[in-house]
Amino acid sequence: MRDATPVGASLWRLATGECYCSCGLMIGLSKSAVVKCCHEFVQQLCVLKGNYIKFPTTRGEVQAKINGFSERSKIPDIAGAVDDTHVPIKAPKTNHEDYFNHKHFYSYILQGVVGSTGLFLSVSTGYPGSLHDARVLRLSQIFDAAENDLILTETTVDVNGTIVRPLIVGGSAYPLKPWPLCPFKDKGALSREQKKFNKELSKARIVSEHRYRG
Repeated sequence: MRDATPVGASLWRLATGECYCSCGLMIGLSKSAVVKCCHEFVQQLCVLKGNYIKFPTTRGEVQAKINGFSERSKIPDIAGAVDDTHVPIKAPKTNHEDYFNHKHFYSYILQGVVGSTGLFLSVSTGYPGSLHDARVLRLSQIFDAAENDLILTETTVDVNGTIVRPLIVGGSAYPLKPWPLCPFKDKGALSREQKKFNKELSKARIVSEHRYRG
């Protein structure tokens, strides 16, 4: 039972954001002990993350993700959904303006790609809160991998004569390329078909929206 105490303190700290002193008082540890076990716990998470957060690479793995999204949306060949969230922080002592986001608080950005069940397939984080979503995507490893055809190359589908590779769906802030798929920007003049497309795309994107805001 005692061996589980540091893990419990670490989980409580990460889940609630409570200060180290409060976590220690709740679980019977000193502040310094909570700091130490939390740092060690996070280090171990970083070591083990590759065992659990994996982007599909084989044909079978990608097809399994596509099959999951086919139950949500009529848009073919969707393998994942990308979104980001702002993690609140205290203003850094240096370059604090870089971390002041458009929502008017200090943060760093976490970008994630999830499958149809909401499980993470890719996580990239640590970017200053003032960065645009598209810039964060371009700085992430998944962007380089997709652009260099290391991922999302199969299985492809033929849509009215156009070969479509596996897709990652995102919001209108992301760039439109052969693999990120974004909605039409609604400036009040969308056609019926464009509105229908955006509606179908939102059905696939909702899994990532729930992941970050649910």
